[in-house]
Amino acid sequence: MIYLNCHSRFIILRYLAGDFRIGRNFQEEECMKSMIVKGVLLSLSLTSVAVLANPDVTSREYKLMLDTSKFNYVTEQSDVLALVGDVESVVESAINRNVSGTPQLERVRDVHFYDTPNTCLLNDMGYSFRERVENGISEVTLKFRSPDRYISDYEDVSSSTSGSETKLEADVGANSINNFKVVYGHSTTAPNTRNINDMKDVNAHFDGFDHDYNLSDNLALNAVGGLDISERVYKDVYIDLGSYDAEVSVTLWYRDNPATNTTPLVAEVSFKYKDANADYSRKVVNRAKQSFDAIRTLTSWVDPNSLTKTRFVYQYDPNFCQ
Repeated sequence: MIYLNCHSRFIILRYLAGDFRIGRNFQEEECMKSMIVKGVLLSLSLTSVAVLANPDVTSREYKLMLDTSKFNYVTEQSDVLALVGDVESVVESAINRNVSGTPQLERVRDVHFYDTPNTCLLNDMGYSFRERVENGISEVTLKFRSPDRYISDYEDVSSSTSGSETKLEADVGANSINNFKVVYGHSTTAPNTRNINDMKDVNAHFDGFDHDYNLSDNLALNAVGGLDISERVYKDVYIDLGSYDAEVSVTLWYRDNPATNTTPLVAEVSFKYKDANADYSRKVVNRAKQSFDAIRTLTSWVDPNSLTKTRFVYQYDPNFCQ
């Protein structure tokens, strides 16, 4: 084991912070060279990065659950238009900036959540595992949620699957008890060609999860609650927050394939803005909060007692996790 005095530790931390002026005198220079040769700098770099980590929240999404009785498959498009019209009115009044665009049906896909029957092991660990299929093409998402962004970020959801994408996102919601609730989701989405049957289908995609938890490949996975969800997502509406535009989405979930006079299981309105550098200005975040609060005033649309989408799935059949 190599022991470092305080001065040596200081110059290493200065180096890691981007101050490369380590050669202020001969002794400092020789000390650094010696430690590099011995591999100490690499070890300390990894340790310091972990200790000093400040996770970048690259995406922020504000979500409100809606009264499903306001929607019907037959009148879906006009229902969404009416909702977005009301959203436009209250948001523009609140932030004195434009809401532009007309909602278009952009996503029609099948959605399943998978977990271990009777135990719901993934859910108990804070994870969800979801498959979306659109036009016969499947993608899977492994997501960990926590109200602590550091805890969420430290969960390893990395994937070696080509084309996979990872993000740390703040999900902002509200209910009858809490007007502004933030949960941080660390997730990776990967293209998928596997039939989802057991934990091997999770482990095969998500190497970090497999390494950290080493769950048996043979653990069975079933669709949570036996739910076959048909998801329909309307987009192409934007809130001008200043240096960023937030994209508005209206998401409707139906059981199986919707038919005449079908009411959705779940309805949600949301808006999202993102920056790979998480460099959000004070004006942007304040306008986003004001927009969120404005939409919350639409009491004829918003249902503060409705379950979030994932919670709805897990409570749909209370026997699935027992």
